[in-house]
Amino acid sequence: MLGNEFSVGICAADRAAKLDELLDTIEGEAYPTGFVLKSIIVVGSGLDDEASELLRGRRTKNSNLMFIEEPVRKGKAEAINRILDEYRGSFLVLVNSDAHPQPGAIAQLLVAIAGDRNVGMVSASPVLSYRPGITGAVLRLMWNVHNECLMELNDEGKNNHCCDELIVLRSGAVRRLPQDTVNDGAFLAGSAYRAGYSIQFCAAAHVQIDVPNRISDLVKQRRRILYGHAQIVSSVGKAPRTLESMIFTNPKLGLSILVGTLARSPRLILALPVAIVGEFLSAIGAGYDRITSRSHVPWDRVAFRN
Repeated sequence: MLGNEFSVGICAADRAAKLDELLDTIEGEAYPTGFVLKSIIVVGSGLDDEASELLRGRRTKNSNLMFIEEPVRKGKAEAINRILDEYRGSFLVLVNSDAHPQPGAIAQLLVAIAGDRNVGMVSASPVLSYRPGITGAVLRLMWNVHNECLMELNDEGKNNHCCDELIVLRSGAVRRLPQDTVNDGAFLAGSAYRAGYSIQFCAAAHVQIDVPNRISDLVKQRRRILYGHAQIVSSVGKAPRTLESMIFTNPKLGLSILVGTLARSPRLILALPVAIVGEFLSAIGAGYDRITSRSHVPWDRVAFRN
């Protein structure tokens, strides 16, 4: 039955070291009764020989696996558009090649979106392993605030944003991305929200993510993300509702979320000054990039922990 069919799309680049593990998870997941996985589409952009050979080998064993090769990275928006051209079913699961959905996470997202026709997109809750030092503390603070913000907006029915580590989209809510799009998840969510769909956050569906190694790498990543969020205002018409935007649009709620997060994890207060300075530098860099029309497509890769 078409209403229960779905595809999984993966954008992979460079080494894609965790791709084999991710494919094992997708192929071995116990999906809810009645849901049928029709295809797995992997767009490999500038992959090394080892990753390409891995995908070719897996394709011979799984007829539902489609491998689209791009010798040179053209950007994630282009890769997602290739997936949109090929996927089958009523729902599309998009997952980053360096992410690791926890058992049952994809199934939970599918049940959540299938249960309400008004829901256009559901995103998972990113989690990261404990990292020592100030960089780890800043990352925990930022991601805790991020997830808390989505949960709060979700409860109020005002969420128009999702992160792109693991999401499920309804076919009717999908829109092709402009080729210069930097933040694909924010664009897809913002477009669906503007079209009248609700955007949901599923706190129980966990996806483990890689994080930058150093503060300098984090600032570089945040500079790109803030640039992309400003771009969303132009392409979608409304900024993603994140803590940094709510500082200006709803400071009372933004401050409440930050205080509540710190109250639950008091030790992270020590990371707050570093996080503020890093965000300030990122915002300055993003503003400069907008003024000078710097392109962030394709992304500059930063160092991550394996």
